Amino acid sequence: MNAMTRVGGFGLALAVLFGVSYVVGTTIGPSRDGDRSGGTDSHEISAAAGGVAGGGTDDLLDALRPGGLAISEGGYTFDPDELTWPAGRSRAYTFRIIGPDGRPLTAYTRAHEADLHLIVVRRDLTGYQHLHPTRNAAGTWSVPLRLAAPGVYRVFADFVPAVSGAGSHASDSSDSSDSSGSSDGAQASVTLGADVTVGGNLTPTALPAPSTTATVAGGYTVTMSGEADRREGSELAFVVARNGRPVTDLEEYLGALGHLVVLREGDLAYLHAHPLTRTPPPTAAASTAASTAASAGATATSAAAGDGDEDGDPALSFATRFPSAGSYRLFLDFRHAGQVRTAEFTMTVAEGGGVSTPGPVGTRPPQHTH
Repeated sequence: MNAMTRVGGFGLALAVLFGVSYVVGTTIGPSRDGDRSGGTDSHEISAAAGGVAGGGTDDLLDALRPGGLAISEGGYTFDPDELTWPAGRSRAYTFRIIGPDGRPLTAYTRAHEADLHLIVVRRDLTGYQHLHPTRNAAGTWSVPLRLAAPGVYRVFADFVPAVSGAGSHASDSSDSSDSSGSSDGAQASVTLGADVTVGGNLTPTALPAPSTTATVAGGYTVTMSGEADRREGSELAFVVARNGRPVTDLEEYLGALGHLVVLREGDLAYLHAHPLTRTPPPTAAASTAASTAASAGATATSAAAGDGDEDGDPALSFATRFPSAGSYRLFLDFRHAGQVRTAEFTMTVAEGGGVSTPGPVGTRPPQHTH
């Protein structure tokens, strides 16, 4: 029994959910005009919605829409084996990506050192996980998954079909001079989403207040600076500090020095972000600021190793586009001392303009985008 047949059994519940989604969408969701307002080109911003970006202006603007809102788009379908999950127990989550020919997809283009990235988060934007499943020859993916608390979780499958046409955010960063893992003429990424429900008494968690710093276990503090503006592309920079000192020896993670995921509150729209050139090491004053400031978040991919100062540059910069006013949750994954850690931020984008956050002392704007 495939996923679409099982979903049919939830018809009544889904009808209610669709009604709620409509209210949310009309409240904070992007209008078509809102999503098409932007002042940067396709190399500066990316919010893949699935399918293939064409050469026309309308196709390009459509490709800037956020992804992950549909289980099926652009000819591809997310086909999970389970729609419910036990609380607090780890077991294998299995699924397939069904291609335009109706068969499980087995041909992928590696992006950021993986054929597929699986992002899991509860609908109140808690319980974030970034997973990398394995695939068998028949096209079935599998990964151990543990969901600690009851609630409805969104599972995002972010991948690049090998048969896609021209687009962005595609090729493996280890095989391309473009540190973002994309290049002209490369395949377009696809992001599909499906829900999985954990039974039990749900205790929702309120979204944390916007902040420009995040505290991470192990003595780490991550400081964010930049501007979020729904009218044009946005640039964000992050500085990682440990025990008050900037970290200059971040280790590669997924072929880069970090990975950023941005999700919109309400519908959990999934945004892509491109890495920018890193900024020079901050001054002593910036070191102090990095350990005391407060931060807020969105999602993206960091600059690749070798882009910036050879001595180790503590700043990671990204470009993305916020398609509507509203609140967003940002998850920055980075690796240091052999362990991957996640810094989480909340950012609110106003209807009438952008939200600026202070830049660390001694930094300069990124010099170019990919």
